[in-house]
Amino acid sequence: MAAVPALALKQSTMAEYTAHLDSLRGLVERCQASAAACDPAQVGDDDKVTLQSLGAGANVNQFEARYDWLRDTLKNARNARATGRERDLNAALSRIDNALHAAGARPGDRGFAEARHRADAILSHQEFVTVNEQSIWDKLIARFFLWLDSLFTDVARFGQRSPWIGPLFEWGLIALALVGLALWAMRTVQRQRLAMRVEATRQIESWEEASHNWRILAEQQAARREWREAVHCIYWASIVMLEGRRFWSPNRSRTPREYVALLEAGSQRWSLLRQQTRGFERIWYGLNPAAEADYRQALELHEELRAA
Repeated sequence: MAAVPALALKQSTMAEYTAHLDSLRGLVERCQASAAACDPAQVGDDDKVTLQSLGAGANVNQFEARYDWLRDTLKNARNARATGRERDLNAALSRIDNALHAAGARPGDRGFAEARHRADAILSHQEFVTVNEQSIWDKLIARFFLWLDSLFTDVARFGQRSPWIGPLFEWGLIALALVGLALWAMRTVQRQRLAMRVEATRQIESWEEASHNWRILAEQQAARREWREAVHCIYWASIVMLEGRRFWSPNRSRTPREYVALLEAGSQRWSLLRQQTRGFERIWYGLNPAAEADYRQALELHEELRAA
């Protein structure tokens, strides 16, 4: 991996150099706490430190402090899952501490507040967040189970003195379970019966509405003196009405005579539908003209079928 290029040397005194090292140490600590804080650009310029001045024209005692190694370490530490990340950052801290010791500073004397800040930053990591405050419901549930435990404990102690309490308690629980099961079964059966009644009512209402619609259509055709169409509509009003009363299942592929055959031969409904079917076949399938009298007769047979 290519190293971050070194910046220009900055003329620094020993105090400025020590302060720079101190800021670099804080930068590494923030990087340990959060990968987002690992910014190589915050390292700053390399230092050219002047130790002392020996007067005009004399040599000046100086040394250079370069931080390419720290820039590389911070750049690699941007990846929170990088292998050896924590080891490299600890090594960087040690190297900075050694430089501070060499400069005559004491890196350990950074104050309680800063040490506490560092500890809080470390403890805020996800792996240390293991304690959650109990909610009011958790506390109530815990109290219920404690009460239940004490209840069974008291029953067990009482059972040692009275052996009959154990079987009584056991059979009482069994009886309660059976009663609950019976109530659940009764409620289930009641709901099923209610659903069947509602569904049957809905189906009957739908067939009654369809029969009523056919009859209205027949009246409209009769008002226009379309007697042939009126006879056709009043016939289907009778068929749909009988289907709604469960005399047969709906099937539009049947012929008119097959509908008659589904009724009990010789019964009143059989006779009425047979007469209406004959008139309908003569007019509709025989292509014969129809008159008002034909419609009146079909309507009368329909009313008698409805009342039968």
